[in-house]
Amino acid sequence: MSPLGTALVLLHWPLAAAVWDLRALAVRPAAPSEAPVLLSRLVRERMNPLSVDPERFLVAWDEPNGIAAFGQIRPLGSDASELASLVVEPRYRGLGVGTMLAAKLLARHRSGADSSKPLYLVTLQRTQPFYERLGFAPVSSPPTEMRLEVAAGSVVARLAAGQN
Repeated sequence: MSPLGTALVLLHWPLAAAVWDLRALAVRPAAPSEAPVLLSRLVRERMNPLSVDPERFLVAWDEPNGIAAFGQIRPLGSDASELASLVVEPRYRGLGVGTMLAAKLLARHRSGADSSKPLYLVTLQRTQPFYERLGFAPVSSPPTEMRLEVAAGSVVARLAAGQN
């Protein structure tokens, strides 16, 4: 190691111009033609690919590169809703894109017809702090409409981690 930490390190941020200002991303409803892209990216991220209805999705669009992130709030029966399928493309992670898109989804929920319904989500422990920063808090028991999803997700998470 060089004295006083004077060694030089060359760093590069390839997206500096594209996302330095998050306002450069256009947030819009997903188009029906984007359903196959949403589905393939959910499968790639090992997320639940069921209930992909583009009408419920918002997309963060980066003009030169396409979809930067997407997510949805979907109904859980008649008594609750779920923030689901929040995916940020790897090159946009850590830049605030997920936080911005989640805030837009939550604002859309608050202003919609289902705003009085409680809102839940299922996530991995490693992403829990992200959602807690958005105001979500752990619950001990899932609503009836989510019990199967929570049970299946727990099994899949254990298998993916190599646990029995």
